[in-house]
Amino acid sequence: MRSLKIRISGQVLPHLMFHAVLPYSNWESVSRCRSESQLALRAGLNAAFARLGRVPREILIDNSSTATHRLSAEGKQRGFTEEFLSVCEHFRIKPRTTNVSSPQENGSCESLNGHFKRRMQQHLLLRGSRDFESEEDYDRFCMEVIDKANALRGKKIATELATMREHLAPQLPDYTETTVRVNANSTIRVCKKTYSVPANLIGIQLKARIYETRIVLLDGREVICELPRHSGDRGAVIDFRHVIKWLVRKPGAFSAYRWRDSMFPSQVFRSAYDHLCGKHDESKADRYYLDILHLASLDGVEMVANILDQLLGSPDPVVSLEEAKKLIASYQDVAEQSRNQPPLNASTADYDVLIQSRDQLTQPEENDAH
Repeated sequence: MRSLKIRISGQVLPHLMFHAVLPYSNWESVSRCRSESQLALRAGLNAAFARLGRVPREILIDNSSTATHRLSAEGKQRGFTEEFLSVCEHFRIKPRTTNVSSPQENGSCESLNGHFKRRMQQHLLLRGSRDFESEEDYDRFCMEVIDKANALRGKKIATELATMREHLAPQLPDYTETTVRVNANSTIRVCKKTYSVPANLIGIQLKARIYETRIVLLDGREVICELPRHSGDRGAVIDFRHVIKWLVRKPGAFSAYRWRDSMFPSQVFRSAYDHLCGKHDESKADRYYLDILHLASLDGVEMVANILDQLLGSPDPVVSLEEAKKLIASYQDVAEQSRNQPPLNASTADYDVLIQSRDQLTQPEENDAH
């Protein structure tokens, strides 16, 4: 869906669509996903069958790695993966696949892929914007587009539904589970990727419930925290708010901190740190910067970023925790005074006086014109 250039609050949303089609009626179901994964497949089928209320006898899918794998290193023949076969068994549907490099064999779905994108393009033009406030708003928009298209296919859908059995299977779990332990750096490893978690969880063993777009950490049945899941199986996702208390207690660790680059939420924080390094030796600069970063974890990144921008923009910049706190206190005082101001009581009589004064001023000009 990259060609549509969808934005969420100004940021481009990279995503794919799981697209399911009934070939006789062309009834469609779409579900937004991040990758061609087993979790996306489960979520897409769950949504499609829930909307239908029925289940087909078989499913035709292409040779993506989500459903198939090579049977030998030499040959091109592919077979179904155990995970995909378990999904089909759950819904009691027969799996079929197209031949390798033969997408035309699933022509109904392939053709409607293009139709769906063009339909989305037209609705976005009518909407006048590709920017949505949230991913949920965008998902609702997609469903409205699909529902309008499906509404024109009612007669053929009824014919197809009559040949299907009722959907009685429980919803297929759209997550996998694993056990993780929070290490001394306040991080965990999930799907070969490192994620930071709150420092108070160090040493605790948790259950990680892995969805396609998020990771939910549980202690028994209690949800401890939820993390956004990032694509790929390398690298780290570090939230400075999770580790800042640990770093403030051990500022000497900052210079060699493995994920040091994640400690700069925006460019102004990096500029503030560089300014401190120019004014102090490295150990003091690290300690002073971590104190400011800790303030951002308490009072908000945006608030402290604005403060730093103001401090750095002064003729003789002084960047320190004390100066930042002073400016925050002054902003809070102004906000408090604004909240305590009595409401403005406007009188329409004042406007009448203004109108009369205007008429008196313009009247001589009208006489002169005559």
